[in-house]
Amino acid sequence: MRFTNSCTLGSLHLKNGFIMAPVKTAYGTPDGRVTRRHLTYHANISRGGAAMVILEPVSVTQTGKEHPKQLTVHLDTSVSDLAQIVSVLHGGGSLACLNLNHAGRAANPKATGTQPSAPSAVLCPATGQTPKELTIPQIEEILDGYRTAMKRAREAGFDAVEIQCGHGYLVSQFLSPRTNLRNDAYGKDRTLFLDELFRIVKQERDSMAVLVRISGSEFVDGGLQPEDNRPILEMAEEAGFDAIHCGNGSACDSPPWYYAHMGIPEDKQIAVFRKIREMTNLPLILAGRMADMKKLSLVEREDLAQAVAFGRALIADPKLPAKLVENRPQDIMLCGYCLQGCLANVKNGTGLGCIVNPGIDSERPIPLENPLNVAVVGGGPAGMTAATTLAETGASVTLYEQGNELGGQFRLAPLAPHKDTMFRPLNSQLHLTNDRVKSIKLNTRFTPNMADAYDHVVVASGSRQNLAEIQNLDTQYWMTSLDFFENRKEVRGKRVLIVGAGMVGMEAAEILTDRGLHVTATKRTDTIANDMEMVTKKMMMNRLKGNPNMVIMPETTVLSFGETGIRVLHQGVEKTLEPVDTVILASGMLPETELFETLKQQGKPVTLIGDADHPADIFAASQSGYRAALSLTSRRR
Repeated sequence: MRFTNSCTLGSLHLKNGFIMAPVKTAYGTPDGRVTRRHLTYHANISRGGAAMVILEPVSVTQTGKEHPKQLTVHLDTSVSDLAQIVSVLHGGGSLACLNLNHAGRAANPKATGTQPSAPSAVLCPATGQTPKELTIPQIEEILDGYRTAMKRAREAGFDAVEIQCGHGYLVSQFLSPRTNLRNDAYGKDRTLFLDELFRIVKQERDSMAVLVRISGSEFVDGGLQPEDNRPILEMAEEAGFDAIHCGNGSACDSPPWYYAHMGIPEDKQIAVFRKIREMTNLPLILAGRMADMKKLSLVEREDLAQAVAFGRALIADPKLPAKLVENRPQDIMLCGYCLQGCLANVKNGTGLGCIVNPGIDSERPIPLENPLNVAVVGGGPAGMTAATTLAETGASVTLYEQGNELGGQFRLAPLAPHKDTMFRPLNSQLHLTNDRVKSIKLNTRFTPNMADAYDHVVVASGSRQNLAEIQNLDTQYWMTSLDFFENRKEVRGKRVLIVGAGMVGMEAAEILTDRGLHVTATKRTDTIANDMEMVTKKMMMNRLKGNPNMVIMPETTVLSFGETGIRVLHQGVEKTLEPVDTVILASGMLPETELFETLKQQGKPVTLIGDADHPADIFAASQSGYRAALSLTSRRR
């Protein structure tokens, strides 16, 4: 593969063609200072073989920030802060690139302390914020912010800067007739801001390379299309910049494309890349779910790019570039592009994480001089993570699974609509577990008397379906959500009631409505699928919107079943729904704690993890297993 060899992007000389795309971390302090998590995270990434790491976007002024914990370049402390990250990256063998941006209408008032400002007062649907129109002095202030940012990037030791000109941020807002409704010079010539910006970058770049990031297509009605990038491409080439970094989507209007969500179609992405390749002579870097051998082969075969950028794929496996260079693709921990551990945890402020790499921001476990002998009971995501992490410390691990295969409820994730890419991390996790854990006992029930053979027992026994207490339920043909997804029972008839419109219930509902069945989904609270990652939820709700076969009833408690119908309490008022043919209970999960409680009562050294401790999602399960393994090994030191 050509990308495994060294390459040149203008003035940049890279050891391979693998670059890390900018990914927000939310690891900073509330004022955007660098923390230990930043340094550990970047050390992990750089040691994995990436030729260059593009840091998360930094806003050139306070008014353009997207997140309260976003890194900064506009503060007096920014140079010394960013220099620490540059030093870590260089120490790990990676070049360092700083992504410069201003979010415009996509800015976050909680981060900026003020209403967003943009070329025109056009709503950002993703945030629900309508910005103020920028004044000329404010535009000049932002341009001056870019000048200062370029100088600070030089002082901090960056090898390159990347100018964000796409993805629905400020530069593209000036370029788009949909978001630039101005009547002044910046509206009559929508390239004016870009021209002034590129002049500043050219003046201040010194020996730094310059990348220009674009959105090949915004994939939204009335949004920028590939051809609309021509002014950016021509002006970048004229200015002597080094490469074009192409992704897709808009932070405001098409987040699934911007974040390269698992639900986006691959063929449309490749078609855009082909058009961009035809429009410029500059070296091209392609981004968006590129960690796929077939896609990499296609890009190479058609000569679409000189380099590729991995974002979340490097969060799942920082060693991805090294494994490709070493021709070990089977050992890659593949990303499912679910956004569950990464984007979701950035948005909620806890910081970037990953469902299959819970240690992305921590040092790797150190092998023990006196390794533990541990039994891990349960082969779901929590148990597999605990077992593989313990094995990494040199522990002797025996993994017990009473079923005939590992995976637990992780195996159900790819069965939901538009989630087939989740087979990638599932299969990678299974490969890692089978490779690292030398003793795996399937079809084996762990009993309390077996604990004496081990220094410690980690119980990851999972959870069971919570059966809602509904009068006359047994008069109905019913099943649990686990029965449904594991195909233990067949759905009868054409009318289905789903009790519990959380993530699992709504995913079952979509499968059934796609089959043409009529589905009613109830939820006792007013939050539908509130346990689902937000981009995924919005995509699902958009697909279900207007579907005549789908009825969603929040604030509804199912009381009883009768011959004439189903009695419910809907928003405080009793109603009767028409009878159904099948009832699916998706009303949450209950922890399986029997083994743990028995071992605890017997005084055996035992730890409870995952759903057995607290039913949640895959991210929480893997974090629980990882933390438990580190805790056990730290006690042993």
